[in-house]
Amino acid sequence: MLGLSPRRAAHEPAIAAEEEVVPSESEPRVWRPREIVEPAPGCAPRADRRCVEGDAWWVDGCGVTYAKAQECGIGGCDAGECEPEPPPGCGGVPLLGYCDGDVAHGCEAGYPYAVDCGALGRRCVTTEEGPLCRVLSDDACDPVAEPPRCDGVELVACVEGERQRVDCRGHGAICGRPPTGGAAACLQLRPPVMPDDCDDACGCPSRADAEEVCDGLDNDGDGWIDESGACPPVDLVVFVVVDEQGEGSYARDDIDKEVSRMQRYFAREDDYGLELRLADVVPLRRPEWLELDGDDLDQLVRSGAVAGRREDFYVPVVLTDRVLVEDIPRPGLSTVPNGVCGGQRRMASPQPALGVVALAKRRWETTGAHELGHFFGLCHTHADPPQLVLPLDVGDPEREGDERVCVEPCGIDGDGICDTPIDPGPTQCTLDAECIAECDDGSSPDPGNLMGYYPACRQGFTEQQAQLMRRSIALRRGWYRCSLGDGCPCEIGGEACPEGMSCRRFVGDEGPYERCTLDGPVVPGGVCRGGLDCSEGAQCIGQPEGESRCVRPCNDQTVGCQCAEVGGVSHAICVDDLAREG
Repeated sequence: MLGLSPRRAAHEPAIAAEEEVVPSESEPRVWRPREIVEPAPGCAPRADRRCVEGDAWWVDGCGVTYAKAQECGIGGCDAGECEPEPPPGCGGVPLLGYCDGDVAHGCEAGYPYAVDCGALGRRCVTTEEGPLCRVLSDDACDPVAEPPRCDGVELVACVEGERQRVDCRGHGAICGRPPTGGAAACLQLRPPVMPDDCDDACGCPSRADAEEVCDGLDNDGDGWIDESGACPPVDLVVFVVVDEQGEGSYARDDIDKEVSRMQRYFAREDDYGLELRLADVVPLRRPEWLELDGDDLDQLVRSGAVAGRREDFYVPVVLTDRVLVEDIPRPGLSTVPNGVCGGQRRMASPQPALGVVALAKRRWETTGAHELGHFFGLCHTHADPPQLVLPLDVGDPEREGDERVCVEPCGIDGDGICDTPIDPGPTQCTLDAECIAECDDGSSPDPGNLMGYYPACRQGFTEQQAQLMRRSIALRRGWYRCSLGDGCPCEIGGEACPEGMSCRRFVGDEGPYERCTLDGPVVPGGVCRGGLDCSEGAQCIGQPEGESRCVRPCNDQTVGCQCAEVGGVSHAICVDDLAREG
């Protein structure tokens, strides 16, 4: 997964396609299969070899490339020779890798690597995707030695080797230990938005009486999900990074095979399959992106290099030679929908609405489908995030210990999906020849799940994973139309924005204007620092004596709200949000 840093706190303007794409008249060979010919008359055959589209080709005595000499597969090609096959079992290096002091060891799609983080002035940190070279920091920590704790209103948690502080008030919560036991968390004593006539402290479910649409939800409340028919096809636009001469490491046949694999993994025999369709292949003449690092990925996602290619929603899939995350090679990366996977927000900072899937040359056959799963809102099956926010039913205040957690543990533990078995990860499990896992803790994960880290065994998704992906795609389709063009002009307090977006006011060269932007992590009533922090239509409103809070514009029909006019605000607001203490 790829989480982007909050480099731009201000509003980002609508993205338009830029000049970074290779002009059509400079069409490189990724557009069509390279023609295989015979050596020219009088020219010696097999006089030399050169690398073309990632494979080794024969060159005749007249300098004409005429036939493929060797298919290099996931390996590289250098001076007309394919890289040697990777050693069996990645040379004994575990798939997820490990830190040996400050040296990171890992497996790059079968090829072992070792990166000395200390020599780079960094430290080696273990994460759910393997080791990383993290910058030296005063907030370095060990999650085993430092379980989550409360520091006043803040939750302090060690997340992937970095100490993080979460202001629980941003979630309309207090910091404490859940009644069921366990580590400290932000405890939501009631849902942030609750109908006035609701007598359930955990929140009353909304009445589903809408028309059924393809979004992974039971819109019409009849007990069936998405029974109205198949979802529309999901278009893929493949961007191939090429050098100054328009040459890259992928042949058209490589692209077609990758798309075919993805299509096979997302097709299902039940009602929740997805049709993936290759809509276009676009070369990117950006030689510096042949090795994509974190800064390059941030630039790629936030620029117009991969955006604005089509009027309707599509998934940008970038094929390049190598992908690096904090100096460590990865087979692929993907942005998750607004920092959310498994129904839980994992990245608090603002995220781009469009996103990208990036694949390296060295990758597993299932890497493309795995990264698309992230793009459609899935976590790793072995994900183990701290339970930062727990909604609670406070129960009867007269009865001590009457509180209960409002959600099932499977909805907040691990990957957040209830029909995926507990997976401690490949570092604690061994597989036999039949892909049966035996784990140190006695659990029985499913190595065949595409979101696991058992690449030789991965085959498909569970039903609830498939439903969540449909849900995420429906959200992304709505966000897409507001991320390009006029940006979905709106009115504060109106309903013009797609779900997951809110109407916000900005100031441009021609004065103030309003448009839809992605929701932030802070719920109504939560403490905020800026407008992009808020969600559910709320605006960040300051108080003369106190902290700013996310407050909803309202009218007489607004759920769970007393609506009032307040001085200095141009519209009626929900005073309950302004006064809420969690």
